[in-house]
Amino acid sequence: MTYSLLQWAHVLVMGYWLGSELVINALTHYIARTTSLSGAERMRLWDFLLDVDQHVRNAMIMSVPLGFSLAGILGLAPIEGWTMVAVWVLSALWFWFMWLVHWRRNAPAGVILARWDWRLRYVLMALFGGTAVWSLLTGWPLAAPWLAWKVLLFVGCMACGIAVRYYIRAAYRSAIPAIAADRATPADNAEFAMLMRRATWALVVLWVLLFTIGALGALKPYFG
Repeated sequence: MTYSLLQWAHVLVMGYWLGSELVINALTHYIARTTSLSGAERMRLWDFLLDVDQHVRNAMIMSVPLGFSLAGILGLAPIEGWTMVAVWVLSALWFWFMWLVHWRRNAPAGVILARWDWRLRYVLMALFGGTAVWSLLTGWPLAAPWLAWKVLLFVGCMACGIAVRYYIRAAYRSAIPAIAADRATPADNAEFAMLMRRATWALVVLWVLLFTIGALGALKPYFG
């Protein structure tokens, strides 16, 4: 019963993640193309987009304890008892910190919190990626190769998220100040649209990775 509920929740979260990404991408390109709106109106939409983007982060973080709990129940990872509790507690702390970064993004400490958010993601990518590669080589701690590949592809999803944020940061350094001040030139609008197109390519890769992760979880293929 517990496994079935966790499995249902895991699938639901994956759909939540994909759906949120699609909405955000559509809204991003609308803001980039709608040059007839005033700068203030475009920035209000952009602020709303940043709120919607939290749904992606919600789903990403929630998928971690759900996935590892399922692996523990199946006996494919040494996660049970206090280790499972630790996974959920640490994920909850990551969830809280992610929201703290969002809430304080316009505060004086916002830049520092954002910097630590990036650093945390790099640490987690190294931890998850190292665990997946080691498991593929030795069969431990993740006993099934398909599970190790799922974790490795999840690292790829995190990398795609960082790539998207890189292009958003580039927009803040170039086009967004002019748009917010309502003095954007055609060159500023073109720069903004170009950066958002590049971010979309990172999202396309992320969507492919998520579909592959879902297929691995559903099919559980044997890699001999």
